[in-house]
Amino acid sequence: MSEILSWIQWLDKNGVIAFLGTALFVAYKLLHPIAQAKLQDETSSIKVRTLQIADDLAATIVPELALMSTLSNEERKAEAIKFINRKLSLLDLQLTEETVSAKVEKAYQEFKDTPLKSRS
Repeated sequence: MSEILSWIQWLDKNGVIAFLGTALFVAYKLLHPIAQAKLQDETSSIKVRTLQIADDLAATIVPELALMSTLSNEERKAEAIKFINRKLSLLDLQLTEETVSAKVEKAYQEFKDTPLKSRS
């Protein structure tokens, strides 16, 4: 035990403890912003990819639901939203209900604007 204390006293006397403490503090201050930026970029990339997947899913389901005349417009939209949310949850992704609803609306508008000849 006294040997450990003598080592600690020697380190303290020679300034090694202060140096190591300062080095750790400086390393943290330099590396923390870099790590934060990397995490932010990764999060943004995941969000962009999730939005693209939602667009693709909406473009897939809207034409199919548009042909179902037994459903009202609100029921079609609700089914499309459920479909997209289910598929996203299978991928461990999620979007707000408003975002998914907007994606469905966008897909429907694009479907309406597509000439009948190019839909097949």
